Amino acid sequence: MISEYAVRRWFRPAVYIEPGIIGDGATVELPRGAGDRCGDVVRVKILDIHELKKLLRLGGPIVAASLLHMAINVTDIVMSGQYGSSDLAGVALAVAIAGPITALLMGTISGITPLVAQKFGAGGGPSSAYLGRQGIWIGILISGIAIVLIANGHRLISIIADGNSDNAVATSIGYLESVIWGLPALSIYSVLRSTSEGMGHTKPAMIVGIIMLFLNAGLNYVFIFGHLGVPELGGVGCGVATAIVNWCAAITMIVVVQVSAFLPVDFFKRKLPVDISQIREILIVGVPIGLSIFAEWGVFSLVAICLSRFGEAVVAAHSIALNINGLTFMIPHALGMAAAIRVGHQVGGADNMGAKITGNTTVRIILVYSGVMAILLLLLNSHIAALYTNDTQVQTIAASIIIFVAVYQFIDNTQATALGTLRGYKDTRIPLVFVLVAYWTIALPIGLGLGFGWILEHPMGFSGFWIGLGAGLLFASLSLNFRRLRVANDDKRIRALSGSVLG
Repeated sequence: MISEYAVRRWFRPAVYIEPGIIGDGATVELPRGAGDRCGDVVRVKILDIHELKKLLRLGGPIVAASLLHMAINVTDIVMSGQYGSSDLAGVALAVAIAGPITALLMGTISGITPLVAQKFGAGGGPSSAYLGRQGIWIGILISGIAIVLIANGHRLISIIADGNSDNAVATSIGYLESVIWGLPALSIYSVLRSTSEGMGHTKPAMIVGIIMLFLNAGLNYVFIFGHLGVPELGGVGCGVATAIVNWCAAITMIVVVQVSAFLPVDFFKRKLPVDISQIREILIVGVPIGLSIFAEWGVFSLVAICLSRFGEAVVAAHSIALNINGLTFMIPHALGMAAAIRVGHQVGGADNMGAKITGNTTVRIILVYSGVMAILLLLLNSHIAALYTNDTQVQTIAASIIIFVAVYQFIDNTQATALGTLRGYKDTRIPLVFVLVAYWTIALPIGLGLGFGWILEHPMGFSGFWIGLGAGLLFASLSLNFRRLRVANDDKRIRALSGSVLG
């Protein structure tokens, strides 16, 4: 059950571990006095294989759901690009505005997951899901705000769309005006997904993702190119299709969770009175999560806009590197979400040692994964760039940026798993401060200073911006993992964060 390695102890005093159960059935026993003499061999636990299997079982469907979501985005890009380059540019502009806002919406609602997970771990059973229902009221509020913000996105487009054609601007505005109608449905889907995952059921989102991938492609074909009697809408049709897909995703998720039968039988039948205390509990955990995602997305969007000053080749290469980074990031992101669920269950069940083992296991396996990915990216950077484009200039720049992506593996991936683990403890406010400092007071200023030559004599261009992002991510990884270790070793802090769950 436990992978161990022998460590020869040369210093006193010896560490004594009380014999007993550690985690889920795994045991470590050291005889009293072991290690008292120099040269004694002490067996030290480095990885809980049983815990790793549970993390992978939870994280596998999350990885699949993330890949499917990315595939849907790729479908939108490819199909709008096939219609016309200006339509593709218009869709990209619109997504740059709508993306961070919808991420804020979904991130805030995801605060349901650790709350339900801790209640479920405390023995709440199916009734743990009732708290998630209050997320509907939060979704109504936030989706309403999001609709107002996105509907006024044309004001921002007029600022960032410099150099784009009139058709691209019109397409982006039309896309935003269409996509907003799917936001209430997106909130319903997010509530059900977060509730399901809090109870340890991660497959429903994957099942819905599979169905929506094919539905999105079909609707894009109809609305972008004008088929089945529908007028030809171009890139705007992509926004219409997205709104419809969001509603279909919500309906499909309702069907899937009902068929799966892990929610209470009256989950959808009960009246839904407003419970201010539960709404407040969700917002306390969820708002910092949403703001963290928004802050990260916002910096990357600003960097992309700043790099446009260095030419189309740099922008294209930057997009390729971001896509590669997104692909390699999916497994750490999924394991971070799985860790949040596992830690929530364990903290709810008063198994603080088990929660600590989950966090350590997640970071250790991600370090191994990061090493493998870094080696592959360093060895194959030019070949990978060539898969994306035939333009030799773009290939050369992208290959250089992929080297940054390779180095980022260790810091970006470990900050993601640390964030997930902390969310399982319901610790989201201090991590938000770390994220804001990392991206807005370290990454962006350093990137601007080096990229535009405000710090050094000569501008470093894209390299300066990626160095800035790396500096910010390094701070995030170190600070978040330090916080993770402090929380995991502090039972009093864990009880305070858990609040009503542990009494």
